[in-house]
Amino acid sequence: MIRKGMLLKTGMTAALTLAPVIVLAHDRNFSQAGLYIGAGGGAARNRGLNNSSFPKPFTRFRGTQGAWKAFVGLAFNRFFAIQADYLNFGTDTISTPVGSEKVRNRGYDLNALLAFPFTPRFSVFIEGGASRFRTRTITPVSTTVTRDHTHPDYGAGIQYYVTRHVAFRGEWQEFRIPNNNTQLYSGNLMLRF
Repeated sequence: MIRKGMLLKTGMTAALTLAPVIVLAHDRNFSQAGLYIGAGGGAARNRGLNNSSFPKPFTRFRGTQGAWKAFVGLAFNRFFAIQADYLNFGTDTISTPVGSEKVRNRGYDLNALLAFPFTPRFSVFIEGGASRFRTRTITPVSTTVTRDHTHPDYGAGIQYYVTRHVAFRGEWQEFRIPNNNTQLYSGNLMLRF
């Protein structure tokens, strides 16, 4: 006669042993191809505003501010995708003795993403492409200067699929805006169709 305790231990051991096998079998069919959208936020760090309208000893610059992005992409497989982003870097402020100079960056980019999956759900990726930004500078005397620039951008990040259709990303990007180079650090939620 088999004791209940022995039967329970054997059942628990079998369940714990088979669970990873079942999950891995399910994950082998975990396709990540298709259309996806996403959005997120974080901080933009401006490293290039060193050629402002006023000499450095007379200015105080706040170089990090809140930023956000929204994106749409098409993944061809687990390794390669094309993605377009809309980016809002907030407003940089340069304090001077005669008032504040404000710099606003808004733009979009088109990038290719190359992913390196470690598991069916977790991967790291690199990205690169071109971006176009409108930089609007408002001087202390309320003069507005607007510049449109097309320039390269690149970045890297990590991605984890919570379910087949929902993933989280942590991302770093560098935008080579003339005299206004900016880094974006963001956390993003992605939905795949």
